[in-house]
Amino acid sequence: MALRLNAYVLAGDPAWIPQSIGSYYGLVERIFVSYDRHGRSWSGAPLSVDESLERIRAADPDGKVVMLPGDHADTSRFTMHLETEQRQAALDAASEGADWVIQLDTDEIVPAPRVFANLIAKAHDRAAEALEYPARVFYARTADGVFLEQCRRFWGWQAAYPGPSAVRAGTRLSFARQAQTAPLYRVDLSPWNTDPAHPSWARVHALVRPQDAVLHMSWVRSEAQMAEKAVVSGHASSRDWTRELHLWRTRARHPLRTALAAPFASDPAQRFRMSRLPEFADVEP
Repeated sequence: MALRLNAYVLAGDPAWIPQSIGSYYGLVERIFVSYDRHGRSWSGAPLSVDESLERIRAADPDGKVVMLPGDHADTSRFTMHLETEQRQAALDAASEGADWVIQLDTDEIVPAPRVFANLIAKAHDRAAEALEYPARVFYARTADGVFLEQCRRFWGWQAAYPGPSAVRAGTRLSFARQAQTAPLYRVDLSPWNTDPAHPSWARVHALVRPQDAVLHMSWVRSEAQMAEKAVVSGHASSRDWTRELHLWRTRARHPLRTALAAPFASDPAQRFRMSRLPEFADVEP
């Protein structure tokens, strides 16, 4: 029996919406779009909601999108708690009539949707509650079209898991996209863990090729979009964004020097390789 899949997204980051939603559009019956009706971020800052909704509508030729306006800004509360509540409300709506719900952000692209769907089915057959599917994290694009991608110390493939990419309908979230329930079905790029945030002995249930991993384009965007991200991100208060933006510009201007420094970086998030991607990723966000 084919699984019934829905998805939800949070509208506010327009940069990669057409590529993201378009990459899994054929897999789902409905896409539930949660957004703040006043165009505000969780911290109350202006957010690009109108532009995001416009791009979502343009990426919905078959009328699969269901809009979920709400009130999600509150300057008196921790932004990550607000994010979790917004995601949970969207997930609850998307769970109606579905077996599993895809929960990808609008800067995440599925280059191999059939591989992705097959692994959701495997997770379902193994009685898992959530699918942890690897993402490759892209940091910047240079003037000649080369991307900087997070990597292992000697430029090997590195997976990242911002949260389960798909969960069973009715799942309860604990923090952002993280699911409360277990067990998880975990996919990696190697038989051994490649994510520095997981212990080396973390269980790997299945493998995908690097070219089949989700493309997380979080930092690949225009100057204006990066400036907005520095204000509205749920992690905005935990970073020195003046320094981060300076490093981002410098690394994009000097990709070879940046890549050669990877073996000497103590922080895994500061190790980069030079990569090229399919044509769709060459479109300006």
